[in-house]
Amino acid sequence: MLNHFILIYLIFILFLSTSLSAQTFKSANTQTQLLELYSSQGCSSCPPAERWISKQLTHPQLWKQFIPIVFHVDYWDYLGWKDPFSSKLFSQRQRMYHYQGGISSVYTPGMLFNGQEWRGWHRGHTLPVSQLKPGILSAELRDDNLTVKFQHITPLILHVSLLGFGLSTDVIRGENSGKIFSENFVVLNKVTAHSNDGKWNLNIPTDSKFPAERYALAIWVNKPDSLKPLQTTGGWID
Repeated sequence: MLNHFILIYLIFILFLSTSLSAQTFKSANTQTQLLELYSSQGCSSCPPAERWISKQLTHPQLWKQFIPIVFHVDYWDYLGWKDPFSSKLFSQRQRMYHYQGGISSVYTPGMLFNGQEWRGWHRGHTLPVSQLKPGILSAELRDDNLTVKFQHITPLILHVSLLGFGLSTDVIRGENSGKIFSENFVVLNKVTAHSNDGKWNLNIPTDSKFPAERYALAIWVNKPDSLKPLQTTGGWID
């Protein structure tokens, strides 16, 4: 009988430890909006936008009503400073937004709010609140394995970005030479996956070659023919 109780106790401890190792992210039924900044350390106009984005860390609706992410483009790298976070893929994403009509032109700092160009940040406007109810997007992270579900069964593209916070860079050349950048919400890694049934299971990198004070995930879905996000979720990685 004693051995029986010991076995039950060990199973309970194993179950508890397994449950604690998983982290969940879940949106509400109302749309959580994706705030995208396209930036570059080689652009002298970008620091004010980066500072504005960093201020959203204290916003009470962060991760609930909106999730900011910063894509560093590579088309200013020729000015003498190669942005360590820049990627050709991020530049291509911004150009695709232009092709699809989401932005008027390709520039930095360029900001989109849920797939549409938004210049309200430097005019002191508050972030718009969505009234759309696209459904619940949920995810469970266990080590580097991410399971995602969206309640609509239709062909969709899933995007998962690892975000870095408290990233410090000493810029020694280019338009921002002599400045020290302290940046947040920076996209360090990004993966995409297709699904026909609103379900995904994929391995993602939860660490980066760039040491950050803290990391988070941004997770969103869109239709295959449009970059406009349908639903977004995310949060801090414990």
